[in-house]
Amino acid sequence: MPTSTSLVSMAGRDFVLIDLSQPLKLNVEVYPGDPKPQRTVFSEIKKTGWEHYIHQTGDHNFQPHADGPNHQNPEMSGRGVESWGKDYVFNQAGMIDLSDAEEAKMFGGISYLARVTKKHLQIYELMLQRLKAVIIRTGYDKLIEINRPHVPENLPYLEKEAADYINSFDNIRVVGIDSITVDPPGTHTAHQILKNKMIVESLVHLGDIPADKRNDFYLQTNLIKIEGATGGPVAATAWIAG
Repeated sequence: MPTSTSLVSMAGRDFVLIDLSQPLKLNVEVYPGDPKPQRTVFSEIKKTGWEHYIHQTGDHNFQPHADGPNHQNPEMSGRGVESWGKDYVFNQAGMIDLSDAEEAKMFGGISYLARVTKKHLQIYELMLQRLKAVIIRTGYDKLIEINRPHVPENLPYLEKEAADYINSFDNIRVVGIDSITVDPPGTHTAHQILKNKMIVESLVHLGDIPADKRNDFYLQTNLIKIEGATGGPVAATAWIAG
């Protein structure tokens, strides 16, 4: 059993839980130019009897993290990440795994799909019609898991038509992806199209979700709500009924 996986019984049912998150590391690879986390000692246990650290980090450094509506939408400047309510915490979900798509290419020894098109998504229409959350796996989670540096021009993203297609499903509340962004460098199109859905980026361990369960599980996305922040850390878990 992968280390990301555990078993739990709840309400008379057995579930396999898959942790789609990983701890924030001080040496985490971030979008080039973004600040890396820093930790300073506020109180040293040998001197005061208690240990206390201060962490400074960007609100998009977490793996995964959710974007606030104000992240790339100027007209929503008053809506920080705390505005995502309880409807975004636990939802019926499915995963579209494109890591083995014909167009996937090798980047630094790891194969993933860099450009997600509407065509890639359309064959999952029946699944999308009944879900509240969808995860798009490009294969980039393998790169995040080994903390490889990010090359902006090689990051997976959603084409405008793909973002429009997902946005057409009013039932979908949460859009997850294993890339650190849904847009190519210097653009904000997908973020703006999906501004009314909670975008969760940098999901990991997606390969641990069994192939026969990828269209039928629950996605838990517990968000740490930082008032006014443009992003915030998410504890993401896939719940798979036994």
